[in-house]
Amino acid sequence: MVSALDDESEGGKRTIELGPGTGAITSRLWQRYPEMIGIEIDQRAMRVLSRTVPGATVIRSDVLMVNYTKLAELRGGPLSIVSNLPFHVASQALFTLADHADGVRSAHVILQQEVAQRLVAKPNSKKYGIPSVVFQLYADPKILFHLPPTAYFPRPNVMTSYVKLDFEAAAERRRALDVDPRDLRNLTNTVFRYRRKMMQNSLARILSCHTTLIDQLPEEYAKLRPEQIEPWEFVHLTQLVFGKKEFPKHFKRAWRGEFGRTVRD
Repeated sequence: MVSALDDESEGGKRTIELGPGTGAITSRLWQRYPEMIGIEIDQRAMRVLSRTVPGATVIRSDVLMVNYTKLAELRGGPLSIVSNLPFHVASQALFTLADHADGVRSAHVILQQEVAQRLVAKPNSKKYGIPSVVFQLYADPKILFHLPPTAYFPRPNVMTSYVKLDFEAAAERRRALDVDPRDLRNLTNTVFRYRRKMMQNSLARILSCHTTLIDQLPEEYAKLRPEQIEPWEFVHLTQLVFGKKEFPKHFKRAWRGEFGRTVRD
């Protein structure tokens, strides 16, 4: 896991570990990147960590509330994130990083295998959904390897995966989106909520709104269901419905907090 990370900042000062816990990864990560920072909310874990890795810098904070854009400015450039967060937090952390995408170079995260497969799923598959669209637009996601339950104590009841999200590789793609990410969120959230419906039906309510630019979908989209549409086509649809808008150059909250339930979609 540590060797998969490649941070070239001085002393690894732009390496950020989310949820270091008692230091299972930190003890190895810190040897390679002594200027790294850990972000942990559990005070008991921090006390243990201060003994197991006494030289490591750890900040007590909620990883979902950190301003990663500002932190990147303070550390001199986009961040290299490493995360082994509890499963119920990990997905929300990813959407938080999407909101701060320009401040993140890459994210190496442990996820439930099922969630990891959704990030890389292609159209016309059951696993294709909102996470697939978002992270294939905002980053280049790749499953590096899987971890069996025997890698943990206590053992979980699920398989896990180690995933890399390369935000830096997708920087130009994000700048070319030409949509307000909140409009993209609104559209994708709506259609995947009714994923068995044709697009013309699932978007009927949005299209009836006076703030949209069209009142019916083009024929090439109207009869399709959301799992049949490529990520870039959702961008095109958003432009058709809400108009082209400059993609924000700085942090704008769009995704974090919106998909606590729909990450399963």
